[in-house]
Amino acid sequence: MFDLEYNVRSWSDHLRRRGNFKESDIIELENHLQDEIEELQKAGLSPEEAFLISVKRLGNVNAISQEFSKVNTENLWKHLMVESDQTLSFGQNRKYIALVIMFSFLAGTALKIPQLFGLSINDSVYGLIYLKNLSFFILPFVAAFFLIKHQATWKMSASIMGIFASAGIVINLYPSFSPNDTEILTALHLPLFLWLVTGVAYMGLEWKSSRGRMNFIRFTGESVIYGTLIFCGLIVLAMFTQAIFFAIQLDASWFIQNYLIVYGAAATAMITVYLVETKKSVVENFAPILAKIFSPLFLITMITFLIVMIVSGTSPFVEREYLIGFDFMLILVLGLVLYVISARNPYDKNNLFDYMNLALIVTALIIDGVALSAIVFRLSAYGITPNKVAALGENLLLLVNLAGLAWLYFLFFFKKIDFIKIEKWQTSYLALYAIWLGIVAFIFPIFEQLHLNP
Repeated sequence: MFDLEYNVRSWSDHLRRRGNFKESDIIELENHLQDEIEELQKAGLSPEEAFLISVKRLGNVNAISQEFSKVNTENLWKHLMVESDQTLSFGQNRKYIALVIMFSFLAGTALKIPQLFGLSINDSVYGLIYLKNLSFFILPFVAAFFLIKHQATWKMSASIMGIFASAGIVINLYPSFSPNDTEILTALHLPLFLWLVTGVAYMGLEWKSSRGRMNFIRFTGESVIYGTLIFCGLIVLAMFTQAIFFAIQLDASWFIQNYLIVYGAAATAMITVYLVETKKSVVENFAPILAKIFSPLFLITMITFLIVMIVSGTSPFVEREYLIGFDFMLILVLGLVLYVISARNPYDKNNLFDYMNLALIVTALIIDGVALSAIVFRLSAYGITPNKVAALGENLLLLVNLAGLAWLYFLFFFKKIDFIKIEKWQTSYLALYAIWLGIVAFIFPIFEQLHLNP
């Protein structure tokens, strides 16, 4: 049975996802749609017929004739909408594909350049230098793609590329001191910092707005999902290549390791951002489903872990390696929570997945509290090191982030706030992560130099 209210709400949500309308504009358009539907129903049309004709009239597009027999009503209204400015013409699409191919080749070649100077990621001396600069081989090209595609101003383009260039110069001017703690911290934190810089290129002029930042969070989650799937395909291709050449007594491993994987990894990054950016209609249907599948699985795993830890009386947080691992796990869980938030319609009523998200947040909050107490213990017992200070700062940021989300969820469930408040608070909090990542990547090495050379 046709659900008129559901389809009108879906139509409004589609406008919101396009990002071209203010909320007041959407409300006004929805009122026009409702009035048109009401008039048609009074004339004797069914709700379904009135809805489709109203969307077409409001969209003012050409008839799609044979598509009526091919597309179901739940998705038909998307075809009746005004052609989105995100819909690419053949010429534009060809241009962006050419950019993806060019940037993939340039990024892959950039990854090969250190080898010309004798640097190898497997070398104990040069491997860390290679790893520390890894993000410069990919992210500047991703940022350039967004700047070109979104027709960014020269000022914004120069600013973003200037940040990349300055960061590359600064981190490579720092001297190296054994045991290279701050260099490892830079290698771990710099890619995240530069990804947020890349996000400004993605968001364009909306980088200061809550809506723009939430779109970037959604884009990040979808990129991780699709990038992983594409990279798995690359691994299958590599295995297939090795197998078929081995059948004729040829070892293709040298080509696979030095060229297929290198250029394939660069192409994976560029293809991923292209697909997620330009094929949003495909992503909308699949990525939120994956998030909803994995949310309960992560929740069950974390609750089971807490129960086993309490019953056995064993805490893994006394070991430094486990602490680092759990920090990454908490970041992964927070990322999953944020992606579920970004994929949610902020105007829907609370549902099962909202309660599940709160349970995931509270469980992560408990684990983070235990990990934080272990870090404080290690600081008091073994002294201050860059690794411990970095871990302390990150766990405090996560603790405040998770606690804030939990509190706002409770207020939302008791109808004290709208869900949009949760989104705005979280998108504003991203600035704190950017500041801390920049401090660890660029400031910690200076303090290490001052400590070793007073």
